[in-house]
Amino acid sequence: MGRDELLRAVIGGSSRAARRVLRLARHLPHDAYYGLSTRNYRHRGILTRKRVREGSFRSYELYDRHGNDWLLDALLDRCWDDDCVVDVGANTGVYALSVAAERPEASVVAIEPDPRTVDRLRANVEASGFDDRIELLPIGLGAEPTTLPFYRSNYHELSSFNRYNAERWEARVVGVEGISVETLDGLVADGEIPPPDHLKIDVEGFGREVLEGAHETLATHRPFVYVEPHATHEDERDRTGSAAVGIRAILEEHDYAIIPGEDAWVCVPETEADA
Repeated sequence: MGRDELLRAVIGGSSRAARRVLRLARHLPHDAYYGLSTRNYRHRGILTRKRVREGSFRSYELYDRHGNDWLLDALLDRCWDDDCVVDVGANTGVYALSVAAERPEASVVAIEPDPRTVDRLRANVEASGFDDRIELLPIGLGAEPTTLPFYRSNYHELSSFNRYNAERWEARVVGVEGISVETLDGLVADGEIPPPDHLKIDVEGFGREVLEGAHETLATHRPFVYVEPHATHEDERDRTGSAAVGIRAILEEHDYAIIPGEDAWVCVPETEADA
């Protein structure tokens, strides 16, 4: 099945052809997959159910690309029904949707700065019937309230306030626009979001800035933190360069124990680590 045939199947083909698309999508090169995914969202083509332990959600993602993430498992293991989860860098919603599916009484705040990705996230939330469970904030989080250039990547999940990260995996920047940035501390202090019990951060090289704007939240509310310390242009060889060092320094300043895993860290407040 060629790429044109794949696209026709997504946009309006038979259920058999659609199933073939889903089987083949995970093996496509990045460029082909993201092109196919964009068309599927645009035309609201294939909508599938994704399993999450005892629950499920629906989305227009062609396959469950992050449903087996070690970091997601760590979050679900620690999350309870009355908890608040703040998903920073929600993208199309795998983490936010998974929490809402698995913990119906939990509150979820999904923060995503890319307007086009917010549209995809909103489509998945509506398709899953989670409008009353997931609050969407179309902003960025950083060290201070401001407006920053946001680099939109043709691989949408790489879009970032850091241009280097938007061009990883041979991706390219397809647009730049100013996006409003707030601090987590400010949102919590103003009552715009509840104090988080769980803070997930996947922001393509901007994690240190997010935590710089969260000192009071870390000190006072002691959320579990789940973070992907992406490399930046300063430390592209591995995840032990300046970005990761900066993230670690902030967490250790607030007495967090860091548990490394598959390209990510689970960070446990000292009182919980000692329990």
